[in-house]
Amino acid sequence: MNIKQLKYFQILAKNQHYTYTSEYFSISQPSLSHAIAELEKEIGIKLFQKKGRNVELTKEGEQYLIYVNQALQSLNEGEQFIKELTSISNGHIRLAFVYSLSMGYIPKIIKAFTSLPEYKNISFSFYEDLSANIVQELKSKRYDIGLCSYLHDDPEIEFTRLARQEIVFIISNENPLSKRKKLDLKDIANEPVILYTERSGMKGYLDNIINESGVKLTNVVSRVESENAMIGLASINYGIGMMINVSVPEQANVSLIPMNKNRQKREIYVATVKNRPLMPVAQKFYRFLTQYCGDSFFNN
Repeated sequence: MNIKQLKYFQILAKNQHYTYTSEYFSISQPSLSHAIAELEKEIGIKLFQKKGRNVELTKEGEQYLIYVNQALQSLNEGEQFIKELTSISNGHIRLAFVYSLSMGYIPKIIKAFTSLPEYKNISFSFYEDLSANIVQELKSKRYDIGLCSYLHDDPEIEFTRLARQEIVFIISNENPLSKRKKLDLKDIANEPVILYTERSGMKGYLDNIINESGVKLTNVVSRVESENAMIGLASINYGIGMMINVSVPEQANVSLIPMNKNRQKREIYVATVKNRPLMPVAQKFYRFLTQYCGDSFFNN
């Protein structure tokens, strides 16, 4: 058994056609047939069966394909890791973050990082998501690093505190309360209110603030997953939102009003998978985040 045979098997399982697969690898069809036959002989099972002019996996072949896919994926990841080891100034980072960071914080981080000469050739893929989804996709290896809320019940993830974001009220400028410099929860107790859904990492923070205040919000008119949705609803005077202090488009016609007492903040964490080494370029970015991108960087 060799890697070529496994790759032939993987693509043939996908194409289900010997001619197409042999053309894909630029080899003759007899050579492909021989390689598959040798693989079947070595592992002692039949991998394919005829289906008209095509072939399809046997039940045993379907099970074997799962392990072959895992093995080839691990080999590809190993090759990528070795390539990045030899060139720390090049590479790619898959960064996920909660919606509230997208407008101001992420562009500021990336600009600061890539402005350093040794990191100018590093590229990124960016993903906006909910904290719970970010954690799950970190585990599935879709993301390298996540910036999100702390999830208490996940022992597989390493959370490192990065910075804090202020929680504010967002109010349509048509609402008289928008003229106030500060507000308490009791000021909006009977107003229509927009909060976050169960899926949002923000819900827990706001629930604690509301419960500790002793104020009962009697008219929760909507729940949303992102700040963009809350901004949109507040802009039409649908309700008063409680959200992270983010950049808001001028045309939204809303005001962000700080809390009057004990100005509340939501903590942001850098999330990585425990016991899974980061690629070298991702390690560099992680150190940059944790050393230079704390509260002072965030609030300047």
